[in-house]
Amino acid sequence: MLLVTGINGQTEMLCDFKEVRRKRRVNGEHSLNFYQLNTPEVADAYKLLDKRSVVTIPETGDEYIVLGISKVGHYGKRINAMHVFLDGFISQHKYELLNGTINFKQFCDFLFVGSGWTYIINGAFAPHRFENFGRDSKLALLQKGLERYKAEFSIDNKNKIITFKNEIGKTTESQFRYGHNLQTFNEETDMSNFCTVIRGFGKRDDETEFSVEYKSPLVSVYGEIHQKSIDDDRYKYESSLLEACKNNLNDTPLTKFNVSVSDLYENGLKMHPYDYGDYVYMLYEEADVAVQIRIVEVIDDPVNNSISPIFELSTFKTLRTASAIQAQFQQTQRDIQQLMDDEGNLSLALKRLYMTTETFADNTGVWYIDPNDKNRYVHIGAGGLDVHRGLIRVEREDGFATIIGGKIQYGFDIAGHYPPYRGINVVEDGWWLTSTHDVLDSCQFYTFEHKTRYVKLKAQIFTESGGEVEIAMVSSDSGQQIMSKASSTQTSAPSQNDDVDLVYDLGVPNGELKSFYLRMRNKVAGKKAYARIFRVWLEG
Repeated sequence: MLLVTGINGQTEMLCDFKEVRRKRRVNGEHSLNFYQLNTPEVADAYKLLDKRSVVTIPETGDEYIVLGISKVGHYGKRINAMHVFLDGFISQHKYELLNGTINFKQFCDFLFVGSGWTYIINGAFAPHRFENFGRDSKLALLQKGLERYKAEFSIDNKNKIITFKNEIGKTTESQFRYGHNLQTFNEETDMSNFCTVIRGFGKRDDETEFSVEYKSPLVSVYGEIHQKSIDDDRYKYESSLLEACKNNLNDTPLTKFNVSVSDLYENGLKMHPYDYGDYVYMLYEEADVAVQIRIVEVIDDPVNNSISPIFELSTFKTLRTASAIQAQFQQTQRDIQQLMDDEGNLSLALKRLYMTTETFADNTGVWYIDPNDKNRYVHIGAGGLDVHRGLIRVEREDGFATIIGGKIQYGFDIAGHYPPYRGINVVEDGWWLTSTHDVLDSCQFYTFEHKTRYVKLKAQIFTESGGEVEIAMVSSDSGQQIMSKASSTQTSAPSQNDDVDLVYDLGVPNGELKSFYLRMRNKVAGKKAYARIFRVWLEG
C-alpha cells in the first residue's frame, strides 16, 4: 500500500500502480519510483499525486517527496521521488562557516540545528580540520563530512533520527558461489592492484634482521604477483609481522555487479532478510576461497514481496555508483577490506585511529599511542587489553553503547516514589501490604532510564482463604496497559525463596526515561490479599 499527501495536506490511498522500485544505497540514493495508472478508482489520489506531494510507505514509515513526473497521454504518469530527509537537506542551505579542528558532534550540531531531525552517534570518529566549511546545501556539506570522517548513516523516518556509524549493516556468515552459473549484469572488475604475495622485514631486540613471507590462497589460481613489502623495524616478532602482511595484502579481486537475490539463493546464499550495508561471503570455487563482499545497494518493491530484490555487490574500496542524488552528493569512499565487528564500529574506528598513531610491538605486546598525548594509549598483550584515557567504546549486541570514551553508560538504578505512591485501598500491615478491593490499586510508582532490556520485580503474595491475590506492573502512559502480572490462591505466608517474578521486555535500550505502577488486588472482593516486594531491578 502507498499513501499520497498533497501540498494541501489532504491524504488519500493509492491503488492501481505498478513497477514500484525503491532504491537504497550506502551513503547515497534513497528514492522511490513507480507508474501510477489514471483509473476511476484512484481519481482523487491521482490529482494529489503532483509536484512536491508526499508518498508514504506505511509499512516502514518512510516518506518521499515527488520531484519528477513523466506523463504519457492521460493513461498515467511515472513518479520519481526522493526520501524526505535527503530532500530536506538539499533544500536547506547553511550560510555560516566553520573553521578549525572539528569533532564529529560539532559537525553534526552544525548541520542538524533547525532541520527537524535529531542524530545518534554510534561510532568513533577522529576530529578533522576544516577551512571555510559551509555556504552550501546541507546535503552537500553532509557528504563532505561523511567522506572526511569516514562515516555512514541510516535513516529512521518514524522517529526522525539519523544514526551515524563507522559502517552500517552487519556481517553474516552466509556465502554464495561465484561462477559461470551466476547471472550477473553491470559487472565490473579491477585487478590493477591485485597481488598474491607479500614479504615483511623486521628487526629483533638484538638488532638482527628477519623476514617473513605470506602467500594468498589465490596464488594457486593467479600465480605469484608480488606486493610492495613491509619494511618496519618496530616489528620484533615473526608472528606479528606475518599477521601484518596478511592484513595488508591486496588479495581480494575488486569486483562489483548487480544480481537478483533469487539467483543468489540458487547459488547457495541462505534465506535471510539482508539489507544494504550487509556483508556476505563470495566463494571462488576454483581456489576454494571465500572473500567478503558488501551489499552496497538494494533495489526492491516495498509493497510486493514476490518481486525479487536486486543487489549491487562490491569489494571495491571506493563504492562506485552510476547515478548520484545530485552532483554534490557523490558516493563515500570506504575501504571495506578491514576487519570489523558485527556492527562495524569499534574495530574499524581503532584501525583508522592507529593509522595516525605511533604503533609498535615489543615483548609485552602491541602498543598504539596517541602522538599528541603519550599517556593516551592502547596496549594488547598476553595479559589482556589495557586502555588509557578513554580510548574505548563498548556496544551491546543490539547496538546500545554501554561504554563511551571509557565512561560507563550502563545504569541498574531504579527509584521508587517517596513517600510511597500508595492507593487508598492498599494498607500497610506489618511486613505486608494488604487490600480487600477487587480493582487494582497502586502499591508504588517506579522510574528508571531505559538502558537494559528487561525490568524485573520479585515479590511474595498470599490471600485469605477463598480469595485470589494478584499483583501487576502497569504502564504509566495514558493506556495504563498491564506489562506483567502474577496471581496466587495460596492461603499462608510463603516460605523463603517461594517468590513470584514479574518480567517485562522493554525492547532495545534507548536511554529514555521510563516508569510504571506496581498494583495489587484480591480478585474476590472482601477477601484480604497480601503482598511484599523484595527487589525491583533492571537486567539484560
